[in-house]
Amino acid sequence: MSIKRFLWILTHLHLNDISLQPRRDEENFDKLFKVYPLLSHLSERHESIFRPGKCQAINESMIKFKGRTSLKQYMLKKLIKRGYKVWMSCDESGFRFQFKIYTGKVKDVENKLSERVVTYEKNHLLYMDNFLLRLTIYSDF
Repeated sequence: MSIKRFLWILTHLHLNDISLQPRRDEENFDKLFKVYPLLSHLSERHESIFRPGKCQAINESMIKFKGRTSLKQYMLKKLIKRGYKVWMSCDESGFRFQFKIYTGKVKDVENKLSERVVTYEKNHLLYMDNFLLRLTIYSDF
């Protein structure tokens, strides 16, 4: 594919109606507005197709990205140091059935991060690291 064709596709392909996008200073502004239909479709399909086992692991993962974006995170102790941080809930087989892309701190609600990340049903064994466990205990999860 030529660069000219790629740039044409890039400028004309839209997943959401950008005329409905809230401004940055509005309360309901979402950084992922343009790709939200794709993310919600993937999330719904993963949850409808796959029934997770009793054991589930919840942790953050990094998707490598070196470009410019306000969503990019830096984590010193991770193998992939720069990129998108994604909170994932995985089955014991390793299949990811829930995910949420971290978009940054939400106006003084950061202590409720575990509630934004984790949704689970009863009778499941949850495995998580110290960071998420600390958030879960302190936010009365």
